[in-house]
Amino acid sequence: MNFYKFKKYLQSDNDGTFWPGFIELPDDENPIDIDDFQDDKKVSRFTSNPRIYTGLGLLLLVFILFLNQTSAFILLILVALISTKEWFDIFDYGIIIPYPLLLYSSIAPLVIAYFYGLDNIHVPMFIFPIGVIVYTGTFVSFGIYEKFGSSFLFLIWFGTGIACIGYVLKNLGPLFTFLALISISLSDIAAYEVGRRYGKRKLSEIISPNKTVEGFFAGLFIGSLSMFIVLNNFFELDFIPTLLLSLIFILFGVLGDLFESRIKRSVELKDSSDFLPGHGGVLDRVDSQILSFPVLVLFIQFLDLI
Repeated sequence: MNFYKFKKYLQSDNDGTFWPGFIELPDDENPIDIDDFQDDKKVSRFTSNPRIYTGLGLLLLVFILFLNQTSAFILLILVALISTKEWFDIFDYGIIIPYPLLLYSSIAPLVIAYFYGLDNIHVPMFIFPIGVIVYTGTFVSFGIYEKFGSSFLFLIWFGTGIACIGYVLKNLGPLFTFLALISISLSDIAAYEVGRRYGKRKLSEIISPNKTVEGFFAGLFIGSLSMFIVLNNFFELDFIPTLLLSLIFILFGVLGDLFESRIKRSVELKDSSDFLPGHGGVLDRVDSQILSFPVLVLFIQFLDLI
């Protein structure tokens, strides 16, 4: 007997009692092969998840571009262009704060830090607020304070972060910068996979309900281990300073991720955009690095490693 030729249904007596029963399907209907169904389901889970392909494509692209310092710098420029547009769309600035003005707050610090070092990075930090105040002065009556403040937040957070990545790229080379970026990515992957499979306790349900405590510690361990190996191969540091820098570097990456998640929650968005299938926007991919690299630069300068 082919069980799949029968369909379960409910039949009712007059007293309101329901009983399960079976009816035979017509012979011309094709029975379902449960093995084929399960195989198709397995295949569909892989092929229907663009996160895997996008992640592999991003890794390959970043690796190729970071083989050369100039192409890596161009990639940072592109990241700044797209991330600024995503932030612009999140807060819907319109004509109040035009895109070119907001773009200045990310491109100018990056260019100055890359070509002239961090000694002159204060220049765009002062020019941008002056430009915003002068341009938006006529819009004060329309209640622009939220947009006004968010633009300064973008300058301080993203402008400083992308500038520090450019500074590290220029002074420590594309290989070190790439490996440091990968350490953050490994932390994200470990946190995601462990949290998805074994996570029980929420890390911060209000800010990011999908993040778990188990995933956090897994990501911190894997990311710190990776960064420890990177630092140990590039610098002659003692064990304790190397370990502390590795832990703090990854920890600030987690804080950067939570920070951007909080921003998106405040405007009721899940992703900054859909630019990267399965991953959200570019800003969603670099939020951790943007907060980690300023900490790395502070340690490098404090320890006089450059």
